[in-house]
Amino acid sequence: MSNGKYQVAVVGAAGTWGRFYTRAYAENPDCEIVGLVDRARERRDQIAERYGVRKVYDELDDLLAAGVPDIVSIVVPVSQNYPCISACAAAGVRVVSFEKPISHELHEADEIIRICRERSPLLGCSQAGWATPHMPEVVEWVRQGNIGRLTGAAIPGGLPTEVSGGGCVQIASLRILTGMDVEWVEGYTLPAEPGYVAEGTLAEESDLPAYGRLGLSGGIVCEIVEPEPGGRVATFVSAEGEEGQVFLARPQPVLIQGQGAAASPVHPDFLDRSVPNAFAYTIERLIRAHRTGTEPFSSGDDFRHSLEVAMALVRSACSGHKRITLPFADRSHKLYPHPYRLRGGDLAGWRSIGYDGPPAMEF
Repeated sequence: MSNGKYQVAVVGAAGTWGRFYTRAYAENPDCEIVGLVDRARERRDQIAERYGVRKVYDELDDLLAAGVPDIVSIVVPVSQNYPCISACAAAGVRVVSFEKPISHELHEADEIIRICRERSPLLGCSQAGWATPHMPEVVEWVRQGNIGRLTGAAIPGGLPTEVSGGGCVQIASLRILTGMDVEWVEGYTLPAEPGYVAEGTLAEESDLPAYGRLGLSGGIVCEIVEPEPGGRVATFVSAEGEEGQVFLARPQPVLIQGQGAAASPVHPDFLDRSVPNAFAYTIERLIRAHRTGTEPFSSGDDFRHSLEVAMALVRSACSGHKRITLPFADRSHKLYPHPYRLRGGDLAGWRSIGYDGPPAMEF
């Protein structure tokens, strides 16, 4: 910290979400942005000028050579997560955040976690930290025993579009809510959305819509419902206990205590609190991690685990839905997300995922 403020930087500041991170940091009175990194110079420089950021860089190494920030948010294509996280860890950055999925290669995700444990940066992914309103409070409420011992879980809307690229958030949220790892998988997949799988990609390495069953370490089963074409389900993840149920949903979670005819919705005080902007909330979590020395809510390990589960669902589907036990002994497995996620809009083409281009500069 300098002058009582956290020194922060954004890598990929000119991308779709990088500009939202920059705005959230600029609006946080406890933060000072010491650098923006992006090779899209014109967009990057516009953002820097808007928020009064004096230093901009084409390369992350140049930022780190100029001084090590307290917090770095990495908002880059999936293929760049590993080199960027590794560089920050080696330089001594205290808190690092990245975007989903953690990688397209399992051994690379393993290496990211190993390096961070060895070098001690606190690693988190923004996504599952704010997947649904009040999620951290609901998780704590469940951990306090308000629905008793967990007996089941579900992902009611399935994993539509991409089991890893999008579905990893639900899988990570399941782990966070239940506190359990997935020990076995029985998977099914649906045909790929047009343009979402690159030509020539092996079936077992394709990021497809998926559903199936997950066996969790607490002895319960999570049912992943088959996605409906174009369907939207308000409930993101749910869990059932001996004394109630929880539905992580939008616009508000549903909490039920009791069973059968005695079951009734409850309304803890935290449901009346205002919900902060998603990016502002993410910044608060990263600051809290730095201050307390604890991993951010929605950790790197949560997303390494979700990548492995996603891979297992696809591989199970490709092998006649046979049960696959985790963790994999073979750590060389790959699962390729949409080319936009893997390489970024400037290389893969913004239209490939339905965008006309980077969002207009709206501040």
